[in-house]
Amino acid sequence: MTAVMRAADRRQVAVIGAGIIGLACAWRLSRSGHAVTVLDPAAGSGATHAAAGMIAPASEAVFGQDALLSTSLASARLWPDFAAELARDVGRPVELAPRGTLLVALDADDEASLARHARHLERRRCHVERLTSRAARRLEPALSPRVTGAVRLEETAVDPRAVSAALEDAFVARGGTLLPVLAEPVVRDGRVAGARPVGDGWATVDAVVDADVVVVATGWSSPRVLAALGHPVPIRPLKGQVIRLAAAPDTLTHTVRATVRGREVYTVPRPGGEIVVGATSEDVGEDVSVTAGAVHDLLHDAIEVVPELAEATFREATARLRPATTDNLPLVGPTCVEGLVLASGHGRDGVLLAPLTAEAVTAHVDGRPPPRCVEPLAAQRLCPSKERS
Repeated sequence: MTAVMRAADRRQVAVIGAGIIGLACAWRLSRSGHAVTVLDPAAGSGATHAAAGMIAPASEAVFGQDALLSTSLASARLWPDFAAELARDVGRPVELAPRGTLLVALDADDEASLARHARHLERRRCHVERLTSRAARRLEPALSPRVTGAVRLEETAVDPRAVSAALEDAFVARGGTLLPVLAEPVVRDGRVAGARPVGDGWATVDAVVDADVVVVATGWSSPRVLAALGHPVPIRPLKGQVIRLAAAPDTLTHTVRATVRGREVYTVPRPGGEIVVGATSEDVGEDVSVTAGAVHDLLHDAIEVVPELAEATFREATARLRPATTDNLPLVGPTCVEGLVLASGHGRDGVLLAPLTAEAVTAHVDGRPPPRCVEPLAAQRLCPSKERS
């Protein structure tokens, strides 16, 4: 595409949802020359607000989900340029911390599981560094003496709250419009016509933000947003609870992940001593309450792995809902409705997959082929065969 978009190619786009996925799409679309309006009553306040920000395709890899691993690795490779471009647009640093991830074992069963995971990654050409317990504790002296072995992965992390704020600022600076309202797509004569704000503060339900394309990036609530269209979307909410601690600076330099009594736990260090500890995964519907049991388990397991965290100050507990799909793959791209694009269902990988999702959505709106690695995520896989384009 040329540096200056022809007027005939410039499209009106409405993005419903302003988590990291919606804002990344909106910013990229604005950079591509389109006129973009984002509609969300509380930008960055959903799953993005709770996320730990790990760019961790290898440590998040699951057996039998090779398509998601390939897509995640591709998106992780986009993050350095994505962060650098965002920093230039917003005029402040967007830190991509190359801390690396340590997967640690606390007993023989953990070691066996860790070895299987390492072999799985090596077969997929991921770089894996196996460490003895002594070598792991040289890297991270705060680790428990109970650690029996570890694997180190070259992974990074970002602060999703800071990235979300930067995306919003960069989007607005490029002339984008952010409306603090709930909205739903409007379809006329079989194709999208715009987005209709709903709820208090709007005098008439007939008010519509005209658009050639509507991108729905509303996470777990996407089925509700699309309900009026009769467009079923197999996304359900999965609750995740996360806590934040304030520890001595340099308590940890790596993200550390472990399994404690069958429960997965991770600790992600931030500049200045903040440690993000997470996260639960609870199939309990739309409940976003913080529970004493979850906070207890997260603290217990984190301290089991990093005993020094017992001296940390408790800062915050947060619960949010992740958007999970039935096949664990996000839904990205055009749908059965002309002009309607989905960018949802990212589960626990919204931060990781934001750059690739934004590139795929922008390519579609530009009329370019999207990256081939996003083919398994195509939203049209939900459509009847005769309706797929």
